[in-house]
Amino acid sequence: MKKLLPLVLVLFTIHNLQAQWGREFSMGYTFANPMGKMKMNINQGHGIVLDYHFVAPNKRYAIGSDLNYTVYGFDQSRQLYDFPDGTTAEMDVHVTNSFLNLMASGRYNLLLNRALIPYVGAKAGYGWYNTNLSIYDTNDFDSCEPVEKAILMKDGTLIFSIGGGVQYDLARLFKRLPENIFLVNISTYYTQGGQIKYMNTDGPEHHASSSSDRTGDVEATFINTQTQITHKHHVGNLYSSYARLMDFRLAFTFRTSR
Repeated sequence: MKKLLPLVLVLFTIHNLQAQWGREFSMGYTFANPMGKMKMNINQGHGIVLDYHFVAPNKRYAIGSDLNYTVYGFDQSRQLYDFPDGTTAEMDVHVTNSFLNLMASGRYNLLLNRALIPYVGAKAGYGWYNTNLSIYDTNDFDSCEPVEKAILMKDGTLIFSIGGGVQYDLARLFKRLPENIFLVNISTYYTQGGQIKYMNTDGPEHHASSSSDRTGDVEATFINTQTQITHKHHVGNLYSSYARLMDFRLAFTFRTSR
């Protein structure tokens, strides 16, 4: 019984904190700009960000989690696909390069009770880099489901971010809205991580062939449309460098009235 007492006290404390602290949920757009050597190998990315935070009763700081999914490269081509039964058909081949960041997040508001509330923040977590191949039937006009899917390449690394931004209370603009409930959040963060392998399909062309970070090629198997001979089709270049990104975000936030 004595061994369970500390656990009960921790759970009771967490329950009380959740009862006293407010909550906020944000969703928005993120623009990722690669930095350092990554800038030489891949293009800028566009994605979606979701975060959930607990807000202190004094609204001075918040802690929570941050999820960011960004696509930084996409390529589409038509290939003659070889089915296991020996038949062939034209298929649309999609190659998507993306990364997913999941981080614990903290934020400290520098000012309170203002139209614009500036803040600084820090995050730490893990980033996954993936290259996905999807093959779609050209006769399936709604493309509801791919004929085949595969992960051509994946890697991951620990990451951390520092940055800041401003929150704007929409009640200052729309008088009928309750105060401190609906906000616009504009922020920028610098993210850095360890050595990571990643692929590009449409990276900056003047660097793609000469970059010293290039470690190999990524290929997929197809059949030649004229000779009917199965061959490896080059779908992108493989690179390795430290993860370095600057992201800019525009999000809308809903906060409970607690």
